[in-house]
Amino acid sequence: MVRRPMREDGPMAAISVPPTGGIWVVLRQWRFDPFTVLFVLLAGSLYAMGLIRLRRSGRAFLRGAPLAFYAGLGTIVLALNSPVDAYADASFSVHMAQHLILTLAAPPLLALGAPITLALRAASTSAARRIAGVLRGRVASFLGHPVVGWVSFVGVSYAVHLSPLFDASLRSNAVHAFEHGLWLASALIYWWPIVGRDPTPHPVAYPVRLLSLFLTMPAMSFLAAAIFTARAPLYPTYASLPPPWGPMAFASQQDAAVMMWLVGNAVSMVAMLILAAAWKRSDDERQRRLEAREGA
Repeated sequence: MVRRPMREDGPMAAISVPPTGGIWVVLRQWRFDPFTVLFVLLAGSLYAMGLIRLRRSGRAFLRGAPLAFYAGLGTIVLALNSPVDAYADASFSVHMAQHLILTLAAPPLLALGAPITLALRAASTSAARRIAGVLRGRVASFLGHPVVGWVSFVGVSYAVHLSPLFDASLRSNAVHAFEHGLWLASALIYWWPIVGRDPTPHPVAYPVRLLSLFLTMPAMSFLAAAIFTARAPLYPTYASLPPPWGPMAFASQQDAAVMMWLVGNAVSMVAMLILAAAWKRSDDERQRRLEAREGA
């Protein structure tokens, strides 16, 4: 057991530096985070209740949406309860993998699950009106704007990695939980209008979605370059860990930067290709409807 360094305002919670070893040692390092489990169980149960209610009314839901939603919940468990979380305390590259899961995997999958659409269809008339009213409110209108989503998504990445917040999250469980919530919330705000499967206060055209994804690439590449070209470990907590973790802190930092650049750009490119294909299908469908109307 290795204790975290002392803060100025008092001692930090003790943490266990994960053991080194083969793959079986790594796979045994699962953690139980009650807040993550509670969130996943609550979200999954509410979604299941909506599906059941919709099915009882004889109406079908969007194909593939339930699979995407539960896959999104599964990736959250993978990021926060699996060995990924255990080794994120000791390795910046693993911590980066955790952040990428929370920002590039879980949120778009949850958005593809269309939980708002499910709630509107499964709710009673009065409840559906209240949900629609919230979507038309000022808060939703602000958060649903694509510019706000892009700025929050990119801004959180810069704010966390280039400020004392990241190192503080390594020394405090509360700050670490706040950081995870910040990553997930900003990514959900970003991907909600990009995926476009749920209603949004500002429906975003396909060209704007593609532009948003394209602009994340140079922004994240610049941040990755800043981390890679640093001449020393950016986060003292990693460098102060006992061997083998502490001596590997600088190399792990460079690996994390490469991972951010490669994975981030790859996900943006794949998302752009998927959106371009969806744009073409939408245009083809609209053209078919116009031709059918003219023929009629």
